[in-house]
Amino acid sequence: MKRNATLLFLSLVLVYLNGFSSFAQEAPSYKNRVGINALGLPAENLVLSYEHSFRKNGLWMGLEHRLNQLSDDKDQQVNSLALEYRYYFFAEDKRAEGLFAGVYSKYRWGEENTVSGSSIQHEYQAVFSGLNAGYRYNYKRLALSAFLGYGLPLWSTESTRPPGATHELNENYENDLRIGLTVGFGF
Repeated sequence: MKRNATLLFLSLVLVYLNGFSSFAQEAPSYKNRVGINALGLPAENLVLSYEHSFRKNGLWMGLEHRLNQLSDDKDQQVNSLALEYRYYFFAEDKRAEGLFAGVYSKYRWGEENTVSGSSIQHEYQAVFSGLNAGYRYNYKRLALSAFLGYGLPLWSTESTRPPGATHELNENYENDLRIGLTVGFGF
């Protein structure tokens, strides 16, 4: 059922964005873009983004929420907020289009609680910094952006109650690997 809800949400977003593309002018240059990472949804991550573009530069901000695993024995919540500076190498005629490289910083926090069996609560926070590269293609109001990035933790803290209990919350989040295909809308 959760997969059906995710597919329905993605379909509604695409239909919504397609409706706005019919009102686009011929070759406009939009400064602002909002988007959703289509690759995040199958991995149960909802990633929404906003980018303000200058000619060859862009300031990008993303908000990630990992959808709850809906497990019978644990309850998880993971969120992150990222800020990135992007430089577009060949964006002379059109605003922020083509090959880009960026440097980013991300703050991630999460919590896991067992719902059945012995009670275990695990919390963590981390700050990452890293590099990102990708390509963005603009078509009228729509934009497709593929990217790959990697970051290392600058700071992290975690606590588990009771101390020493096993958990799975941040096992895959010790370093920050970013992969995405963002579908965006310009305004």
